[in-house]
Amino acid sequence: MDSLRISDADRAAAVDLLSEQYAEGRLTRDEFDERSDAVWSAKTRGDLAPVFVDLPVRSGFPVRVMAPFLFLVIALTILTHVPFVLFALVLWFVLSRRYGAHRPPWAGHHHRSRQP
Repeated sequence: MDSLRISDADRAAAVDLLSEQYAEGRLTRDEFDERSDAVWSAKTRGDLAPVFVDLPVRSGFPVRVMAPFLFLVIALTILTHVPFVLFALVLWFVLSRRYGAHRPPWAGHHHRSRQP
């Protein structure tokens, strides 16, 4: 995996990450410049690893976790349609809370007057 070649977009994303680290005060200007030069001269993912070795990882879901999750959701959708059913249930719940349990949203907000 470390021998995979990287693109200019990958290099730009890496420099953006370095910029965030610099803005947070983890890097001096000289360190940022040196590491940016290393990123722009990197050819593989393995070349990028030493640039970030002493910096904290980025917050949020890493790509390695999201890819299998997205694959699982897509597979479930194709095989069982469960995500569509769950979405429909959530939508029904929201609409029933807003418009009332027995009145569809297209029926409007007309109230019948009570007659004794």
